[in-house]
Amino acid sequence: YPNQINEDHFSTDAYLAGQYESGKKVDGVQDFNPNKDTRNIRMEDGVLLPRYRLPTEAEWEYAAYGLVGNTVDERVVERRIYPWNGHWVRYDSRKKGGAFYGDFRGNFMRGRGDYMGVAGSLNDNADVTAPVFSYWPNDYGLYNMAGNVSEWVMDVYRPLSPEDKDDFRPFRGNVFKTKVLNSDGVVQDKHDIVVYDVDGIKYYLTEFQTIMQGRATDEEAALIDELLTAIDQAIDFNNTRKQDAAMQRVQDMIDNIKSKDLEICPKLLSGISDYQSDQPGDVRVRNVTVEENIDRRNYRQSDNIDFRDGDVESSIYFENPDFEGNAMYDWGKTSLVNDRSRVYKGASWADRIYWASPSTRRHLDERQSTATIGFRCAMTRVGSPRGLGEEKNSKKLEQKR
Repeated sequence: YPNQINEDHFSTDAYLAGQYESGKKVDGVQDFNPNKDTRNIRMEDGVLLPRYRLPTEAEWEYAAYGLVGNTVDERVVERRIYPWNGHWVRYDSRKKGGAFYGDFRGNFMRGRGDYMGVAGSLNDNADVTAPVFSYWPNDYGLYNMAGNVSEWVMDVYRPLSPEDKDDFRPFRGNVFKTKVLNSDGVVQDKHDIVVYDVDGIKYYLTEFQTIMQGRATDEEAALIDELLTAIDQAIDFNNTRKQDAAMQRVQDMIDNIKSKDLEICPKLLSGISDYQSDQPGDVRVRNVTVEENIDRRNYRQSDNIDFRDGDVESSIYFENPDFEGNAMYDWGKTSLVNDRSRVYKGASWADRIYWASPSTRRHLDERQSTATIGFRCAMTRVGSPRGLGEEKNSKKLEQKR
């Protein structure tokens, strides 16, 4: 479709809010309301799909173990250490003439310096990442749940999460948001500018300044100081709900960088671009407030990352109502854990087999990356909890009776 640029690019949320028109091929589908001819597609029509996201830690573990292959009726008759049966990492079946007998089931490091074996007798046949279909899938048909690359999950890391999490769909990291409404109570016009994570940019510029200490020229050091002053102003604007002014300040920073002929300018532009949070055409959202959630019992404030593990109530300062800041996870001083520490699961090509057990967990700052961590997408399933086709099967069973 034409005009898929800037604020005219397709967004499901913008379409459902009635704010996407430029690329529509047809006006909609037939509306059975006698006062209307057509209407926009709705989620319940089954045409639009839920958005992709990272799986939660619980979802990832469930998918990795694939215990569906070890069930008899409702009983799981054998647990697993890895995504396959047994206590070993080699293929142990002699089926099909034993052609694969003794082969490694995943891509990991067997021992110090042993990434793929020795010439003439390779074990996993891959020194770094291997093609997806190089090894057997688990019982859910998922490949590389133990080896090749570790994978990000959506959860924020806390050391005691396995001990205190709920037993139904546990997840730590909720920051509840809602669409911004105008004075008429309808969804406000979508973004027409790029929105940045100003706190993330401040973190990046501070780290960049530290790295360049003693190596930057006078002009480069002056530019970094100007950018830090400007981003502080943008943060102040953003904290007082003046988002447009904050984003304009960031744009002024970018224009300032482009106007300079310095070696660090391309690096700064690339680094700042990593902190784009919304594009033109996306629907405006904001954090929910306590006053609009007075009658809620499950949550009231927006940010619940620290709930009962990092907030003031869970610390030794619980009796001090004036205490501000992170009470337990003071990153860099008392801990290497903070609210940006995300869990990643599974073994990679550079890990020992210990990490191939789906229950193991590690963490890394979500703003960082390595050559050993990837991701896979999940999608929230919609429909009956009884499963797809259950109603049709029930009707067939009734007809047979």
